[in-house]
Amino acid sequence: MIGNLFKKLSLTGLGVSVLMLTPALGPGTASAASNVAINWNDVKQEIDGFGVSQAAWSDAIYDLQEPARSQIMDLLFRQDTGIGASILRGAIFPQFNPAPGQYDFNARPDQVWVMQQAKARGVNKLVASTWSPPAWMKTNNSTTNGGYLKSENYDDYAVLMSKFVKEYKSQFNLDLYGVSVANEPNSMTFLTWDSSEWNSTNFQVFLKDYLKPEMINQGVQGTKVIVGESSWWSEDLVKDSLNDPASAERIDIVGGHNYPIPIINTTMPTEPFATAAAKGKKVWMTEVSDVDSYDPGIGSGLKFAKQIHNFMTKANVNAWLYWTGAIPGNNDEGLINVDKATSTYAITKRYYTLGSYSKYIRPGYVRIGATENPVSGVYTTAYKDPATGKITIVAVNDGDASAELNFVPNGFTLGKLTPYTTDSTLNMAQGRNVQASGGSLHTIIPAKSVVTYVGQSGSTADPAETQLNDPLNNWTKTASHTSGLALDSSNSLYFGGDSSRVKRTTGTTESFVYNVNNMTGFNATIYHASVWDGVAFYTSPDNATWTRISHVSTPGAYTGSNWYRKTYAPVPLLPTGTKYLKIELSGTDSWEKQVANVVITSSP
Repeated sequence: MIGNLFKKLSLTGLGVSVLMLTPALGPGTASAASNVAINWNDVKQEIDGFGVSQAAWSDAIYDLQEPARSQIMDLLFRQDTGIGASILRGAIFPQFNPAPGQYDFNARPDQVWVMQQAKARGVNKLVASTWSPPAWMKTNNSTTNGGYLKSENYDDYAVLMSKFVKEYKSQFNLDLYGVSVANEPNSMTFLTWDSSEWNSTNFQVFLKDYLKPEMINQGVQGTKVIVGESSWWSEDLVKDSLNDPASAERIDIVGGHNYPIPIINTTMPTEPFATAAAKGKKVWMTEVSDVDSYDPGIGSGLKFAKQIHNFMTKANVNAWLYWTGAIPGNNDEGLINVDKATSTYAITKRYYTLGSYSKYIRPGYVRIGATENPVSGVYTTAYKDPATGKITIVAVNDGDASAELNFVPNGFTLGKLTPYTTDSTLNMAQGRNVQASGGSLHTIIPAKSVVTYVGQSGSTADPAETQLNDPLNNWTKTASHTSGLALDSSNSLYFGGDSSRVKRTTGTTESFVYNVNNMTGFNATIYHASVWDGVAFYTSPDNATWTRISHVSTPGAYTGSNWYRKTYAPVPLLPTGTKYLKIELSGTDSWEKQVANVVITSSP
């Protein structure tokens, strides 16, 4: 794996339904939203899963003290409390067969433990790739620096692969879903870690004349065979095998990685594996990471979220795997960075953006047609569970501004969606349900975020909630306000005809408060004079202890003379027991933002 290997040791959701859209937006023309058509009957590829590797790095988890190591396993593989990775990739190590006729499949107890723990957390796809056959089988008598499998040892290697599957079942009760013949066989000659080289003829001969009969002989022919796994996205080394019916019969999955081509440092286009598709084979992207950087933030998270989107929509892959779930050091090879000396760990935003897919798109789902790029910088995909009618929509916004979308169901009905948002401050945070209205569901995607929407075909909208609508033409609906605020009715021409708004009288921080029992959400329409900051929202159960609430707004709609209208709403669910909402305005200029309308919803 080229990713690991250049630096082996270097370490409550959006859903804003823009409540009661018409009154919430206030006077003037509503902001335009882009439609995302969701086509229930336009079925694309089946999803086998999303996963991670711990190949050669199982010890990064195994060597930690409790509770850290169990916590990391939960984070990676539990669907309820973690991201529910459904595929774990391990390794067939050379030390499993140190000499002819000698086998020791417990040579890596760390891998056994990690696989068993993943299985206990619901993972049913355990796969293993081979970096190198044992040295005694190779032309260079070494497990490193490339070298080919000697022709006289093809049968020995087929026996090793087959025995690995059989013995992991009999000794450790681990059912291997698949095994891969070789990891990155196209770029291994210069590497100082376990590696081997294969050409297209090697694969073709080995598959049909050696591996296929030996797997039958060992009784493990039900285990799937993965072939390819080139370091860059290409099926070239597998085409001859796919076009030979005898060898193609022993290929179940064609794998590939997504690293740059050495020397030119350019990645291959994200395109379908045409030959594999024509032969009816599954295609998996089995490895990618960054090896020369450290970005635990949303920048890296968005980068890989977009990669997943592209591999789903452009390459039509059935599975997507990140290089490692957990790895020591500070680098971008893992989703979680561990410190073995202190048994501590740090979670990256990559973990959460992968989770935006893996937690909510389960094995057996299928991708369905959806508008893939509804607006510049925004990418959407949709998936359904044919067995239950569940639907998942993932929206990635890599832009610097929020984006308004209308999800439009075609071929099915959908009353509501539950959103989960990851951005620079939130981690798969659940938000208020997005409600259907007029046949579509309107939502706002925050800038630099990934939002996953989960729903059920045939669902109905939630019952209407109680609404407090305050046009702010007096103070009767507020509980209190600071002294530096005033109601302004001047220049209504620039405010869409709104005849009264709240503004500050000085350049100090000012606020006003609402008291509503069982508060569930809010919208605030605010006019800005080309200054976008200085707005904050806080909630409280007692008017004493306040929690700042992450918010999103519609893009600014121009209303004349440098004024723009935005509608704000919370991203996560409001804390249980919220009774008070405080709207705070700050900034040195007192006139540059004015609150025109507030809508608060509450449950009975």
